[in-house]
Amino acid sequence: MFLWCQLIGFSTVLFAGESMPAPVVDFLKQHCFECHAGREDKLEGDVNLDLRSVDWASTDSLELWTTVHEVVHSGEMPPRDAESIPGSVDRDTFLAWLGEVLTEYSPPGGTLPRRLNRIEYLNTIRNLFDYPEFELPPSFPSDVSKFGFDNVASGLVISPPLLAQYLEIATAIADEFLPQPVTLPKAEPHHYSIDAMGLNTDEGGGGALAGEVFRLVSSRNMASAAGWTSSFEAPISGIYSVRIDARVFQTGSMFYERRSKPFLLQVFARQNGEQKYAKFSDMRMLGEVSISTSEAKHSVDPLEVELFQGEIMGFRWADGPVYSDPGRIDLSHDFIDDRLLNDPIFYAAALKLNGGKRGSSQAEFYEAICALMESGDLDLSDPALGKPPAVYGGGLFNGPHNWCKAYAHEQMHRFGPALDILEVAVNGPNRVVISQTMRDRLARSKAFLGRQASESTDILFVERFLRDFLSRAFRRPVSDDQLGGYMELVCAHRDEFPEKRIEDALHLAIRKALLSPHFLFLELGGGALDEHELASRLSYFLNGSPPDAELTALASSGQLSKLDVLGKETRRLLSKPERLEFVKHFTGQWLGTRMLKDIMPDPRLLKFFNPDRDALIEETELFFEELLAGNYTLDHFIDPGFSFRNQNLNKIYGGDLTGKKMQRVSFPKGGRQGGLLGLASIMMATANGVDTHPVHRGVWLLENVLGQPTPPPPADVPAVAPDTSGATTMRELMLKHQADAACARCHEKIDPLGFVMEQFDPVGRWREYYPIYTDGASEKLKEEFYSSQGEGTRLGRRIDTSATMPGGTLLNDVTDLKAYLMNNMELFASCLIEKLLIYSTGRELSFGDYRIVQSLTNDVLDGDRGFQDLIVSVVLSESFLKR
Repeated sequence: MFLWCQLIGFSTVLFAGESMPAPVVDFLKQHCFECHAGREDKLEGDVNLDLRSVDWASTDSLELWTTVHEVVHSGEMPPRDAESIPGSVDRDTFLAWLGEVLTEYSPPGGTLPRRLNRIEYLNTIRNLFDYPEFELPPSFPSDVSKFGFDNVASGLVISPPLLAQYLEIATAIADEFLPQPVTLPKAEPHHYSIDAMGLNTDEGGGGALAGEVFRLVSSRNMASAAGWTSSFEAPISGIYSVRIDARVFQTGSMFYERRSKPFLLQVFARQNGEQKYAKFSDMRMLGEVSISTSEAKHSVDPLEVELFQGEIMGFRWADGPVYSDPGRIDLSHDFIDDRLLNDPIFYAAALKLNGGKRGSSQAEFYEAICALMESGDLDLSDPALGKPPAVYGGGLFNGPHNWCKAYAHEQMHRFGPALDILEVAVNGPNRVVISQTMRDRLARSKAFLGRQASESTDILFVERFLRDFLSRAFRRPVSDDQLGGYMELVCAHRDEFPEKRIEDALHLAIRKALLSPHFLFLELGGGALDEHELASRLSYFLNGSPPDAELTALASSGQLSKLDVLGKETRRLLSKPERLEFVKHFTGQWLGTRMLKDIMPDPRLLKFFNPDRDALIEETELFFEELLAGNYTLDHFIDPGFSFRNQNLNKIYGGDLTGKKMQRVSFPKGGRQGGLLGLASIMMATANGVDTHPVHRGVWLLENVLGQPTPPPPADVPAVAPDTSGATTMRELMLKHQADAACARCHEKIDPLGFVMEQFDPVGRWREYYPIYTDGASEKLKEEFYSSQGEGTRLGRRIDTSATMPGGTLLNDVTDLKAYLMNNMELFASCLIEKLLIYSTGRELSFGDYRIVQSLTNDVLDGDRGFQDLIVSVVLSESFLKR
């Protein structure tokens, strides 16, 4: 019978070559020719198997007969309604012959020269130059994903825009590490007078104008609590003289007791437009002075400060009653408890107002609180007034933190205590200095070049430097010929421009190295992988970066390829912090978490924010990392009995967790929670934020969990769109779709898996009914609409998740699918191994590779070995060790 849509598109013209054995021809005649022989216009799927010989060197032939092997091995062909079904002996004999031939002509290996992908290139630059803050420009091209991953050689082409980016980055790097000498201009001092109008901060931050002074009321550990010189920034890096006129503001109407101890004023610097919400402990302090409480105006002795070009100054009251705990940016809970528990009338009013009208100013909030406090209409017997709040809030969230901050700030602004800045006078620069940026660059350049005292000539220095740098850049000892070419380049530059520094010649050499194929590509050679190529393949697989010193030393000594050494090194790399690169980028592509940044759930379903998305991704990565570090057996991918969650995920999974830190949570095995089929990140990645589609999730499960990818649908078959009115369920729509014979064979595998997952909504929440979006959904959303979940929907029809797998297994819900996978772990294991091999080798797997996948599957399941054991086996396999 016909090889249906999986064979559509393969060439049917197979050139003369090796003759087929007579038993094979007989097998094809008896079981395949019914639909795959005869006139071309009668061939099913346009596939003709009536051949006496095959050109096995042809890619088309290999693809065709590999697919024949797959569909016969899986039992899909001949189909159940065929006139002739082969017996097991005949079938096995045919498959054994075909398998041997395909293994001979499609052996393990075949990775093309592969350039570094975007992430690998970024990490390599950071590693080579010890430059962790380096970032690629936004214009750097994205990589094309092939076979599920963006590090596969066939997808990593070099385009003109990419070449242009390589050149720009090479030049920028060389400029950064080999800067030109600095010539300082002559100092030309000026006088700058800054009054209260010349200071500012964020509204509600802790500082504001009060008549002709700038009044500071907050000692919070956040830059917005200071008054910053909006009318002055340092025009040039230099030494400046700063005089401050300030005073203490206190009245008899203060909540706090009058203070006689001087107030502490601190002066900070930051680049204009940067660090606006940074901690003061992370900023550069210029000095501090004490302001007397007994003087109407306190003129501080001038401070001599170093300001860098573009910096502004900030003035902070450092020891006030509104403060943060050390190292924290939010207000101290001790401060909040003090305000609430020592002023029950305020506490009661704040609870009743509950933040007030959204968008109200600090003054408006204060007036509203005062009105309630004076109303006499507060329940002071509420037991909540005698204990601290259960949740403090903070940031942009409504809660006691922001109530106390706004009330105390405004009260202190009106009645004290506060610290007033009257005027700031700046003179300078009295002396010009090198900017901090240039100081950092010069220090980085010195460390990078590492010129030694013994290197008495430039040539000695350059040769030693280039030998070390090029060996690290090319990830192998540089050859004498390569080194000689770069030395010639440097010497030619020096001869042509004798007045220039040797660093200028090295600038050219570094740019050339960063554009070299030996830097940009992995595995350029032919034949078997050599020791250094093996080191790079292993390191980029598990750490996403070049080999470290220990791995390089083993490669140089010829020891790395010894299997016991290679196994130990694999476990060592899996124990390094850099393994998180593997965790992030492998799961991001295999499990689809990279897609979440482009999906915004419909606000009619629930309120969803970036921290919620981040928590979904972190849950997935922590789960994967735990299985890896703990060497859990592969069944834990399906039914682990645990996961990692925080308070943001209560809205997804339910529960009452507190805190932003992820916590390990346990639950009974056999339920719907946990494992790949219970991760909300996957459910969100396989939906679109508005509705779900069984086909999308079914196709994803076949490709990423069961290892049975389906071909794309024919171009002329329209997609099935969900009916959000609720009149027709997805099941009803899909059953109509399956009536098309051209679609039925794929959808009998896809749809059962998709139906079973329908009780997970577009963000992974459990549901029993489809949502129906309300008529008001198109109206402009109001604030009160966002204050609750699901206000834009109502319950639709009950979801029917029952389905039957192609083999006859009945599934009622996701727990049955989990049980099916637990009983057929070879499906998931082989799928996972296939993904690991594609990701680690950067190539599409050959038929020979797939035979190794099967062998690794048997080993990991028969030996009850864990996930880390499996990765070691993958590294030691012929597929990994072949180019």
